[in-house]
Amino acid sequence: MGLISSIKTLSGVPDLAVNDADMSRITDWLSAYQGHAPWLNYRWEDNQGREHPDRLMSLQMPKVAAKKMSSLVFNQAATITAYPQGNEPQPGKTSPNDDNNEPNNMLQSILSANHFYDNMERYLEYCFGSGGVAAREYVNDGEVKIRFATADAFIPLSSDANGVTECVIATQFVNDGKNYTLLEWHTEDESFYHIKNQLFKSTSADGGDLGLEVPLTDVYANLKPQADYSKQLYSRPTFQYLKPNLANNFNLNSPLGIPIYANAMDTLRQLDQAYDMLMQEMVMGRRRIIAPDWMLKLKTDPKTGEERLAVDWRDRAYQVFRGDQNGQNADGIKDITSPLRNNMLISTINNLLKIFAAQTGFSAGTFSYDAVQGQQTATEVISQNSDTYQSKNSHETLVARFIQDIATSCLELAKNAPSVVYSDTADVTVMVNFDDSIAKDRDENAKYYQLMNGNKPLMPHLESIKRANGLDDQTAASWQQEIEDEEPPDGDMDSILKQSAGEDDGA
Repeated sequence: MGLISSIKTLSGVPDLAVNDADMSRITDWLSAYQGHAPWLNYRWEDNQGREHPDRLMSLQMPKVAAKKMSSLVFNQAATITAYPQGNEPQPGKTSPNDDNNEPNNMLQSILSANHFYDNMERYLEYCFGSGGVAAREYVNDGEVKIRFATADAFIPLSSDANGVTECVIATQFVNDGKNYTLLEWHTEDESFYHIKNQLFKSTSADGGDLGLEVPLTDVYANLKPQADYSKQLYSRPTFQYLKPNLANNFNLNSPLGIPIYANAMDTLRQLDQAYDMLMQEMVMGRRRIIAPDWMLKLKTDPKTGEERLAVDWRDRAYQVFRGDQNGQNADGIKDITSPLRNNMLISTINNLLKIFAAQTGFSAGTFSYDAVQGQQTATEVISQNSDTYQSKNSHETLVARFIQDIATSCLELAKNAPSVVYSDTADVTVMVNFDDSIAKDRDENAKYYQLMNGNKPLMPHLESIKRANGLDDQTAASWQQEIEDEEPPDGDMDSILKQSAGEDDGA
């Protein structure tokens, strides 16, 4: 939490775009996403007055919700393509030949080398789980690199209507048993984008403070103290910040985002409490039998000579009460096992999951809990009018811009860095095509458009074969011919049977 005040001191800026409360909330959200929500750990007191630490069992719904939304928004089926400006594909026309598209070839090479699709889906989950994520592009050993940073490492310095314009990316790590923090300052003036690197070594054992500045060469061999990028060559900074497309209702002036479950923390707590009760029901609902102490065995303590009950602690069925063999408490063994309340608790969990789905932008029924299979996430496709589909499209707006800025920055670095082998100098347009097939109810959409079309076919047979199987035109045409060859001849059933028997109408 002291990092903000340290950044203020180092930057000389009295008021940053964020404060300690903003960073504290990010820490709480990250803790919940990582399965360390503050309500999970608690202490209870037994009938002897002794305290015992314990932990609630958790459904881990922050992780489940973040993963669900990230996989809906971006997955391996998405495509990212660069085109020279003025040569973008037009609706209804054939796309330009990608083999001769040098900017796109370079972009695909960069994305592949940086495992972008894998990393993007993973960090997008972190974005929905913590409120934001940052990307940073740079050149190293003649290659364009893409590095990501989580929300707790990103500190805005200034922002405008288009987002964060200046920032500090703080990377904390341990090297040779010592705690270090690398501060990467991204600032700008009228002519340049500036990047300044500072390395600090903590003076405390736990690495809780920023510490003292040390030379970069203590850890890094080739990292420069500062790099400047001319605005005549670069259209944007070499960093990008992405947040969920949700208004930050905790700080209306903050440029930082909030996770999709930020306003569902109370519901998350209730869910974990209900789930823990369900799991405890299995433990507390085991068979319990009460028996008077005079019916149980006694043994003599060799040290004190006192007689004590010989209890086998592995046998939890019997509970002892003090009884009088000849008096009023002469009752024998009784079974006091309570009936399980599983159905009531599962119903409570499912009702809470419906509330949680509504609070996080999902349709009711997206999440459910089953007594046999446990927590489940809906796997069926969703309709265009559902809350899940609308939330997905809303988030895609910012995700597409984030990816476009990353791709454009990568190509500008490749174009202007002498060590990168790339000769194309054209300005580019980057297009992102998300895979909507996993989020659309195809049957519902087909019925709607077919009804609007007077129940006529919606597309040629060849095109439907091509799209359904992901084929090119030539292969789809071959498939169509094979399908037609395998179809039975036209006519009614009688004529078909006669032809198969070698008869005709004139026989």
